[in-house]
Amino acid sequence: MSRAAALLLLAALAAPAAAVPAGPLDAKAAEWAAKGFPLKDRIVSPQPGGIELAAAVYSAPDGSGDRLEAYVVLKGKVYLGYSHPAQNDWIELDGTPAGRGFRDLLGDGAPALAYHSTIRALNATSLNIVRFKNFKFSGAAQFPEGRFIQDGDETMVLARDLPLGRFLMVGCEDFATTSQSAFRARLYAPVKGRFVEVSAKHPDLYASEIKRKEAAIERLKGDLRKNAGEYLGLTLSLYYDYAARGEARKGWERQREFFKVPGFAPPSVKACFESMRKNLRGRLNIPADWP
Repeated sequence: MSRAAALLLLAALAAPAAAVPAGPLDAKAAEWAAKGFPLKDRIVSPQPGGIELAAAVYSAPDGSGDRLEAYVVLKGKVYLGYSHPAQNDWIELDGTPAGRGFRDLLGDGAPALAYHSTIRALNATSLNIVRFKNFKFSGAAQFPEGRFIQDGDETMVLARDLPLGRFLMVGCEDFATTSQSAFRARLYAPVKGRFVEVSAKHPDLYASEIKRKEAAIERLKGDLRKNAGEYLGLTLSLYYDYAARGEARKGWERQREFFKVPGFAPPSVKACFESMRKNLRGRLNIPADWP
């Protein structure tokens, strides 16, 4: 090697390495970090046609709320396609094997994103499904307290709502209680691009829930003064499970057993419990000929 060539080689080795240019998604993350929202989580999924779909969650260190954006990446450029509409929610990308990434969640061949958003003031979480179709993102479904579950080879969404309200109060002059846990659980499955309820097709899943809840109700009976709200919520949730199996009347009959008043109870207590049962009959639309 000539002396000149050796000097050129030494100069090249001594020179600082050129910075690797940041990808377009990293540049987007840097923009959000400059606003006080560092990157919390991100997924990228290559798609046919030379595009990539991406979703990123940016989180404020003070916990004031997260930001979620979904992008189309094409030829080195990032195009914003969707933003979570609220600014005070906590957000998590779904982490289950069924929901992580962009997947055909609706059974129509279109990739879809699943993420969870939580309204902090109510501690209420929703599973959100956003579909990418015809080169655009759109909200496809939202399930209160939703999560993916498996029954054999079938992937479904289990959702829990509160049809009687988030703060259910029943009572009378001598006694009253409030419940925040009278959940109704329903199952949904994708059919040709949309989710349809399939609760009645999976009675065994509800049977296991009924068994679990009845055991919990028996434990709570020991101190109803302390556990009245939770007890009420569980008994109503149990009724909904029976109804999902096509056994609503049996579920209502079980309600009567749970609210059975001892024979030695004062008339005022008996009247109070009868009043509460009448109240629930109306709220649940129980037929008049059911005892």
